[in-house]
Amino acid sequence: MAKKILVISTRAGWGHIRAAQALEEYARQNLPEINVKHVDLCEIEPRLGKFFEIFYDIASDYLPLAWGAVYQTFDKPPVSAAFRKAGGFHRLFRRRISNYLKKESPDGVIFTNVIPAPMVAPPCKKIFPHVPLAVVVTDYHGHSYYNVPAIDRYFAPVPEVKTDLARIGIPEDKIEVSGIPVGKKFYESYDREKIKKKLGIRNGFKTVVFVSRLSKEFIIPALEDLLALDPPINLIMVCGGNAGLYRKIKEQIGRRKNFKLINWTARLDEYMKSADVVVGKPGGLIVSECLALKKKMVLIDPIPGQEERNAEFIERHGYGRRARNAAQIAALVRAADSQADKSFDGVDACAKILNYFR
Repeated sequence: MAKKILVISTRAGWGHIRAAQALEEYARQNLPEINVKHVDLCEIEPRLGKFFEIFYDIASDYLPLAWGAVYQTFDKPPVSAAFRKAGGFHRLFRRRISNYLKKESPDGVIFTNVIPAPMVAPPCKKIFPHVPLAVVVTDYHGHSYYNVPAIDRYFAPVPEVKTDLARIGIPEDKIEVSGIPVGKKFYESYDREKIKKKLGIRNGFKTVVFVSRLSKEFIIPALEDLLALDPPINLIMVCGGNAGLYRKIKEQIGRRKNFKLINWTARLDEYMKSADVVVGKPGGLIVSECLALKKKMVLIDPIPGQEERNAEFIERHGYGRRARNAAQIAALVRAADSQADKSFDGVDACAKILNYFR
């Protein structure tokens, strides 16, 4: 009988869900002895999942400085430890969580978002003391909140994050450097020129993919600057399903030569494969997908906290540059050819993580 592994994410940021889906996909295609079931926290405890989803969306989209303050506050080990010990808060949700775990009876649990770990891991250990529990770190910084004593294994994206996790008190023998799991389509080989032709790109200009779901004031000026570059570029703007942003750009910029505007697409990987440069926010998963594709990055508008740490990591290692304002975006895109074309060597994170449970 195949082992059942629960992969728990939460919609506090979509990258955690994409990481969970990558693990699910890999197991389905390569490990018949493992049955991976991806669940959102809302399916386990709807009130708790919805609270974190709404809190994150409001704080990150509209109150980023407040989110940064929360991130910094909880990056102090005493504060994170005090929160984990707040038994009264946890007990509000423990019955439903325990009932769900008993019903599923997993052979292992993986958290691709650490937020629910302090609420789910302790009752899981109490009910199933020998079931291994793991956390996949999906950003390029080891935060104090990750230190959950019930967790048996931590999978870090890079050695620097392993050092971070050890610094906050996690035993080094619990930490393995695995990379961040991304979908197969981001690390399998591909023919870039063939994909460009499929997307209707038939010139030799540099191709830039700009990804943003947030309707920030700098977006329109940045697009205008990019479209004014000489020599010209191919510019593809993906709005991530934000219909308001899509309409705003369509009204203010309209049709331009070598410009494609997309509200939402299931083929983002193909657009990224066509690109010379990807412009976007430094979420852990899009950064990892760009590294897997060996794409240069121009990083914009990082949320204070984990996205700023991701941006610092990318700049420190020469994988991309951060634009501090709209005018810098076009300048960094123009200069991208002179940036070091570094990347990770396609580390198969999914295999490393799931082999722990075999």
